[in-house]
Amino acid sequence: MNKFQHKVDIIYRDILILDLTSERICCGEELKQFHWRCFHANTLSAAIKSLQKYNFHVAIALISATQLQRVLHTINALNEAQDNLIWVAISVDSTLDNDQLASCLPRYFTDYHHLPIDWEHFNQTLGHAYGMARLKQQSPPPVNHLHHENPLLGNSGLINTLRSNIAKVAKVDEAVLISGETGTGKGLCAHLIHSQSKRSNGPFITINCGALPASLIHSELFGHEKGAFTGADKQYIGHIERANNGTLFLDEIGDLSLESQVNLLQFLEEHIIERLGGSKTITINCRIIFASHINLETAIEEGRFREDLYYRINILHLHAPSLRDHKADITLLAKEYLHQYSPTHQPYALIPQAMAAMLEYEWPGNVRELKNRIHRAIIMAESENLSETDLGIKVPKYPSDGSDIVNLAQHRVEIDTELLLDAIKRNDHNISAAARELKISRTTFYRLIKKCKIKL
Repeated sequence: MNKFQHKVDIIYRDILILDLTSERICCGEELKQFHWRCFHANTLSAAIKSLQKYNFHVAIALISATQLQRVLHTINALNEAQDNLIWVAISVDSTLDNDQLASCLPRYFTDYHHLPIDWEHFNQTLGHAYGMARLKQQSPPPVNHLHHENPLLGNSGLINTLRSNIAKVAKVDEAVLISGETGTGKGLCAHLIHSQSKRSNGPFITINCGALPASLIHSELFGHEKGAFTGADKQYIGHIERANNGTLFLDEIGDLSLESQVNLLQFLEEHIIERLGGSKTITINCRIIFASHINLETAIEEGRFREDLYYRINILHLHAPSLRDHKADITLLAKEYLHQYSPTHQPYALIPQAMAAMLEYEWPGNVRELKNRIHRAIIMAESENLSETDLGIKVPKYPSDGSDIVNLAQHRVEIDTELLLDAIKRNDHNISAAARELKISRTTFYRLIKKCKIKL
């Protein structure tokens, strides 16, 4: 080394590779050139030991159709061991193109790649995931400023009625069906029912029926014994059994397959389960709360939902209203989320034009969309005074003379198009990440793209 040369210390970023397949894909040497240091784990215990020893922000999972269920169970366990770990998948076979199997991937992974791997492209994916994970870890957790016993925000008549009805149904121990569009707070309603009930000291277990394919949902609900199927290397306790003496929240019940609906109906009648591959019955004492964003009566007419199950679960019915139906609460909601997400040393505020745009906007994503738009605006805005541009809100303008009739269907398409394009742009055209941000499946995202005639 001469006097004009300087030694440069290369900083490597640690990454966990979960490999439960038999492929043994070698990522270490390929990723080393991009300054990644790989740590392989082929068991849950080995992965947990690595998490305890190293500071991982990103993890890779090798997935295949035969081992998918085992991999997802392992990832669930690892996510409980470490928060803010972002997962990227490598599919080692082509059978994951099956819609049912692929539909659960956005729930676990920010992106996934097929063999053979384009390593430069893959490195870009990992770099983006690494940056997002660092951002999540550096951001202070939002402080909940809501009153502990009354976290359902709003003073409108609809919200006051919903709050009153929640208190009523919490006092009894019957099944509850919560209807409402995506983002209206059905999960919050379920939490409130549980917390105000006599089961409040018991577990509150949640499963999204729309996030898992039919091949996985039975095992997730009822559990399985070791050796029940290929890859079942240990006993798995299902969500129903975990909810014993507590509450089970089944979200998006309308997406449950007809076969699973039969099994669920049998449990509701007998309160007995049998793990897959098991031979003994287990008595379960839990309350079940159901939620659906689709009209179940329409689903019955279309043959997608069992009529007998509908009448069994529709004992107590609550409806979470759309935000456009209680716009009087928007100001209160906006102030609360500004308070939650603003740094303590730098409070943010909405300029009058921004608030006016929020009151005029139709909010197809409801309260969840309002919350996310404010959060993103605080992160990305150049000023502490947030504008409608910072929020990404564009309110369609129609003639004021009444000469044209507003086409509501076209209005909704325009709103969906705006949401989709904004999500695609924010995520650098990563469809999996965009779908994950909007909390919809990749399949639904592509369906909306087709509906809105968006060219990628």
